[in-house]
Amino acid sequence: MSNLALYPVGLFFVLSAAHFARSRIDSRATARCTCYGTALLGAALLVLAPPTIRAVQSTGVAVLAVLAIVLGDGLRDGAAAAIRLLAPALRAADAAAHAAQAGNAEAAGNAARAVHRHEVRGGLALLGTVLGLRLALIAAAAPGLSGEDLTVGPELSARLALAGYTAVGMLHTTVCLVALLRELVRRARAAGPGRLGTGLRLLAGGLVAGLLWNAWSMDDVLRASATGIQDGPEDTLCAVLGGLCAALIAAGLGSTLWPAAAGAVRGWVHAHRRYRVLTPLWRDLHTVLPQIALDPARRLPLPPRDPRFALYRRIIEIHDARLILRQHCDPRTAQWLDQATRRFPPPCDHAAATAEAAALATALELAASGAVPKAAAPKAAVPEAAAPETVLSAAPGTTATDTMDGEAEHLAHLARVYATCPAVAEVRTRARAERARAASAAGALR
Repeated sequence: MSNLALYPVGLFFVLSAAHFARSRIDSRATARCTCYGTALLGAALLVLAPPTIRAVQSTGVAVLAVLAIVLGDGLRDGAAAAIRLLAPALRAADAAAHAAQAGNAEAAGNAARAVHRHEVRGGLALLGTVLGLRLALIAAAAPGLSGEDLTVGPELSARLALAGYTAVGMLHTTVCLVALLRELVRRARAAGPGRLGTGLRLLAGGLVAGLLWNAWSMDDVLRASATGIQDGPEDTLCAVLGGLCAALIAAGLGSTLWPAAAGAVRGWVHAHRRYRVLTPLWRDLHTVLPQIALDPARRLPLPPRDPRFALYRRIIEIHDARLILRQHCDPRTAQWLDQATRRFPPPCDHAAATAEAAALATALELAASGAVPKAAAPKAAVPEAAAPETVLSAAPGTTATDTMDGEAEHLAHLARVYATCPAVAEVRTRARAERARAASAAGALR
């Protein structure tokens, strides 16, 4: 399984390159260097993974496996060069941004691009020199493949050529990583504490892990010098260091997305919690008024895939039920509630919700029996502020606030009071008894 560990690390870098290719980074040079570096590094890890080398070796042509190792090393050299060019690209982007703020964007931008072009030429020249030197050294060593190891003859020149091949690549990668690491450390110090500084420090930590990963190549240099044998593909420790490097880089790149992601998670949790709080009230309303359901097919007690949409739909359904229940409001509700609150006085901040919950409870009892009150109580006996028709006549969105979150919070508070308030429970019991008495009287008349 450890031999397969390089594949997810390599795929992470390849997919990151695809992401950077689609993203809109302010500096095109920064985007290109980031994209090239991650793509080449991911491809190198996929090529140098032990299963890949074994698959090539199984063809029976030993030189193909050696060429695959050389190809993977060359891809890694290219990735290191792109990483090194990211530092001047960042400096050029900063110079262009400062020039734009100063009002002299064109001149400073041209100067920054000229400096960046000079850096690119220097980096490409260094990469060409490294690749040429490494090809010359591997050709002089003329290695074979024994198992998964590169092997050369006992001659000192062959052993030194193989060790030099690895040492040149290691030194080049170290120079490239240190160049970007210095730039990131400078930026992290300037950024100070905060999300940007944390992201830059995580990226710097990823580069440090990359340096440790690269330093492990010293083992290959010493082994090649002494025995003429060197590991061809990456080993297990390389996979561990590569995974650490990838994890730190992913955390650093994703640091700017943390607030948005955390906000999305909090919104999902709040919507789901409110959806659950509204369920008892909605269930009672739907039992009596099944026509309020906007999605009659959904009857399974499963959590919604999109709780915000489900919450919005539930709010609409509850408001539809409130409008329907207006014609079933019992004018005696205010009197019953006044008597109930004398026994069970609600908190001051629950008074309005208690009145509305009591009006819903009595209207539901009447609607369940199909009855509509025939006479209204005298106005002196039913204060206008407590009249159930007034309580249930508020249009959707005007009871608390015009936002969905405010309306959801208002209805969630109403649902809690409806389900837990003793005064509302007593009014509901009184309305149920009156409904049973009326039904018995109607049966006696028949």
